[in-house]
Amino acid sequence: MGEIYITEFSLDEELADGPTTYQLVATDNAGLTTSAEYTVVYTSPFYRALWFQMIVVLLPIAVLAGVWVQRIRRRRQLMKRRFNPYIAGAPVLDTEMFFGREQLIERILQTIHNNSLLLYGERRIGKTSLQHHLRRRLQQLDDPNYDFFPVYVDLQGTPESQFFATLAEDVFHELESLLGGMRPGEGLDSDVDYGYRELVADLRRVLKILEKGSSKQVKLVLLIDEVDELNAYDPRVNQRLRSLFMKSFAENLVAVVSGVEIRKQWDKEGSPWYNFFEEIEVTPIGRDDVVELITRPIGGVFKIDQAVVDRIIELTDRKPYQVQRLCIALVNRMYEQGTRQITAADVDAVAGNNV
Repeated sequence: MGEIYITEFSLDEELADGPTTYQLVATDNAGLTTSAEYTVVYTSPFYRALWFQMIVVLLPIAVLAGVWVQRIRRRRQLMKRRFNPYIAGAPVLDTEMFFGREQLIERILQTIHNNSLLLYGERRIGKTSLQHHLRRRLQQLDDPNYDFFPVYVDLQGTPESQFFATLAEDVFHELESLLGGMRPGEGLDSDVDYGYRELVADLRRVLKILEKGSSKQVKLVLLIDEVDELNAYDPRVNQRLRSLFMKSFAENLVAVVSGVEIRKQWDKEGSPWYNFFEEIEVTPIGRDDVVELITRPIGGVFKIDQAVVDRIIELTDRKPYQVQRLCIALVNRMYEQGTRQITAADVDAVAGNNV
């Protein structure tokens, strides 16, 4: 372009933080020169800074150290108060200690829409704990067609004369927050015994209130534990109870009952409960679930190897109550011995009195 020259160039250089000045000198064919200075100010991104790189290296170490210190502190605190997480005797209400029943609960939840169920099994197999966790799951269940209202009823030691009153008391107590202070037997004379007719009247009142507060079909679920008590009652009591589910409240009332000997009695054709329930046996839990039950609650506090776990499974036949009872004794033995390592010898030492 006449005497004008256009030159393009690039410079590849790593800049230091701060200002860098470049001098550009141009010389023509006649030897004439001209120059100009350009200053570039560069700020490196934070992730290239030495302090950030040190943090990247040291932070995981600090976190791991903190976790390690916290675990040691927690272990010392737990051992100081003789921490023993296992439960034997009382129902297992803590979800963290309830193992091996998820498939069974799912089966019940899939069946309970239209059928009542009988849970049977030997004593101490976990039926009561299962009923409590089923109650919790039904309260949390988001079903597209039904609103479930579970009520746990323990019949142990309930005399026949108090049976229907016991059912009513448990229903009103469980649903107290929904019933606005309503009580069973309201309006009855003090000298009138609470019986079947009174229960029917109260259940109608309860269902009416529940239906007003729900856009779905209401299902009142009676979770009746220790149902073997019914074996000693007058057959007419069983017949009246059955009529609640078959006639009076067929659309709104189901039951999950649990017992030991009840299945043998109700399998007879003369029983009012013959062919009424879908029967489900509560069996020992799976091996993997037993391993979790043994190892998870004491993780980070006591040490236990696979041989010890295998020995516990062998002695307890995978029955959760027996497992928990044996583990309680093992943990107590650790405190007595002043050690954290559970051995096969420890298992054998406590097994005689706990299996």
